[in-house]
Amino acid sequence: MTALLLLAAATALLVLPGAGICLAAGTRWRDAVAAGPALTLAVVAVGSAVTAAADLRWGLVSAGVTALAALACAATVGIAGRVRARSADRVGGRVTRRLPGEGDDDEVSRRGPGPGVADLVVVLLAAIPAVQVLVATRGLTAIPQGWDAIFHGGATRFIAETGRAGVTDLGPVSQPANPHFFYPDTYHALAALLLALPGELMPGVLDALSAVTGVAFVLGAAVFAGRVCGGSRLAAVGAAMVAASAWTFPYLALGRGPVLPFALGVAVIPGVVLLGEQLAARRPGMVAHALLLGAGMVGAWSVHPSVALAAAIPLAAQALAGVVAAPGLRPRLAVAGGFILAAVPAGLYAGWSISMTSAGTAESLAGFSWPREVSVPRAVAAVFDLGPTPVASVGITVAVLLGLVAAVVNPARRRALAAPVAALVVYGALYVLAAAVEGDWVRTFTGFWWDDFYRFSSLLVLPAAVLAGAGVRALIPRGSARRPEARTGVAVAALLGVLAASGHAVLARDLRVWGYDDGPAVNAQERIVLDALAERHDGGVVLNDPFDGTAWAYALHGVPVVFGAPLADDPLAQVGGDRMVLYTSANRYGFDPVVTRIVRDLDVRWVVVGTGAVGGPGRPGGFIGLRFNPHLRLVEETSGARLYEVLPVPADHPPLLPPPGIPAVTPGEQPANTDTPLVDLPLVDAPLDDLPVDDSATAGPTASLDGAIGS
Repeated sequence: MTALLLLAAATALLVLPGAGICLAAGTRWRDAVAAGPALTLAVVAVGSAVTAAADLRWGLVSAGVTALAALACAATVGIAGRVRARSADRVGGRVTRRLPGEGDDDEVSRRGPGPGVADLVVVLLAAIPAVQVLVATRGLTAIPQGWDAIFHGGATRFIAETGRAGVTDLGPVSQPANPHFFYPDTYHALAALLLALPGELMPGVLDALSAVTGVAFVLGAAVFAGRVCGGSRLAAVGAAMVAASAWTFPYLALGRGPVLPFALGVAVIPGVVLLGEQLAARRPGMVAHALLLGAGMVGAWSVHPSVALAAAIPLAAQALAGVVAAPGLRPRLAVAGGFILAAVPAGLYAGWSISMTSAGTAESLAGFSWPREVSVPRAVAAVFDLGPTPVASVGITVAVLLGLVAAVVNPARRRALAAPVAALVVYGALYVLAAAVEGDWVRTFTGFWWDDFYRFSSLLVLPAAVLAGAGVRALIPRGSARRPEARTGVAVAALLGVLAASGHAVLARDLRVWGYDDGPAVNAQERIVLDALAERHDGGVVLNDPFDGTAWAYALHGVPVVFGAPLADDPLAQVGGDRMVLYTSANRYGFDPVVTRIVRDLDVRWVVVGTGAVGGPGRPGGFIGLRFNPHLRLVEETSGARLYEVLPVPADHPPLLPPPGIPAVTPGEQPANTDTPLVDLPLVDAPLDDLPVDDSATAGPTASLDGAIGS
């Protein structure tokens, strides 16, 4: 399948099921497109949970059945709402009511462009992130190179092969020794559906979803901005421009980590808060919108709980502002009741998923902390530093500040803009805490997001884009933009748009460097060996270094590996004692009876080592000097990786001293690992320079194929 067809398939998979559900429930088509991704994630979340509980296979058939059931439920709600509305019209007569400040720009001027032109501009702007990802990934072919991508690729492959998509089913991929391993896997369950299409390969699936992540975010931000600005097409275009141009999201989130499930979750937040706006504004069909909002929050929680918590911040502001602005007791109760109704399905799903987690999950969140890198003043300034270049940041910042002024001085916009203002303030405060403030108390607020200021910088783009759209709307008087009194505002808005968009020239290049370059996880020379392994593999498990990217053998080709993901803080609890013996002592195979037994028990038939590294304490002690072990036969070799075949050793083979080149003493314990890809220390205390090294195999940023530290 070509890159464009794959991109179209990923877009349809993410948007269409949820959009169909929204339309069946009675929403407008623009709102349905914006909120559709969140509802699609809800379908995947419920479907994967049901199939896991019923011991059924998750796949295209079960996903289709779940989507049809959700569509039927939505249609029932929509029909009931329309019947109720018609009954009310017959009793009291039809009354068309416009809320204050609403629908100002839905009036189409005969001399100006219609709404279709603005829609086309928004769609073109939404395509920009997809184009940037296409370029950075060389046509959706590049392997995501970060620490987290190894797990995301393996988890997607595991679900596609086994059909097991429950939130506690991914242990074999990352933590085979942890029976309580929990990970929200809606992203991987969705990606597995895309992988099931004919001819699809893993890098293309992950890259296509990354491209669509940006598309969904820009569309959602544009529709939400237009809605809170009274249906303004100008606001929608302005918000889309900023959402497509900010470097912290989606581009940095797709390259750093990469935190792919979190990024997809952030992309659906605009659609979720758009549904909340329908309740706060007391639009028709509040029951339907409340149920859709609840389902959307299920989707957000299922892809990453921290996303739902982030979405709850603007939703709380919407509920409060809606109650305060409502004219009378009954309207206030209607607003409050709508949000309470929405909280029911969201709360039920969240409570169920929390019951599936272990106490250790919460403890790891509470105890994890990143080092602080900047001062408080610099962090405060960085809240508005969203552009890839200083010039782009200036354009975005000025537009955002204009939107903040409009939110304060324009009474007709105060209620609607309360949500993005509150989100900007809270996300900004959390960003400053995570980036610049030390203290255990800080993690009380930032721990839900892994104390990661990069995640808060991603969240900041949504309120910034919406407020920038409001700023553009405030610059141009209502009516035709061609009028003389509108020329100054048009010129300023155009200048801000040019400044904001000026950073696009560097985004694809930077995105490639951040996450899609030639290594460090898998470079071109390592890929040759991994592909050769897939051709040679005829059974058994492959022993690999958990930090050098060779675990991609499973994600790429389905070849089972001993270490499916990098090791975390407690590797013994993560993978078990036998695997850790291989980690420290695999080179003693055939000489140490314990190692020999474990190799036989785990059915290890191959050993692969690469040169890159995505973190960890350096080359494991068990992988030093493998070429000197006579019980391992070198079958493939490039400057980037080596593949050994494990030769059989008799069960009664006596203990022997290993040959020169293999450390005589096995390291006593695994060094502490901070669960960060920044650690780069040698594993053994002995000088590695004393070990024989093959000069032809020292390429790579971190470690040679024999264990020496590279350049």
